[in-house]
Amino acid sequence: MTTTFDSVNQAKRVVAGMAGVDPETFEEVAGLNVMGMEVGLLDDPETSEELKQLIRDKIEAQKGFKFITLDGKEAKIVIGPFRDGFDCWVIGDKGCALRI
Repeated sequence: MTTTFDSVNQAKRVVAGMAGVDPETFEEVAGLNVMGMEVGLLDDPETSEELKQLIRDKIEAQKGFKFITLDGKEAKIVIGPFRDGFDCWVIGDKGCALRI
């Protein structure tokens, strides 16, 4: 089970609280996105252009952030639309994403 947030700011505040940092220290990172299994449909010739555009729009609506943890390490998160709210993913050092 994951947490759905009401806004990007709420997700940032929760992550900041978990990390013990100020959400105001988060820097937006252009191009930092999370792509699910549906990204494979973008290369499928049988996928409608309408669905492909919906997938692209969902990816483009995401916002990536980085911040420095209390032990001085850089952490990255991505927040994006999900149903009637927002999801948040923590990005690991090797690029793997974990949805919280």
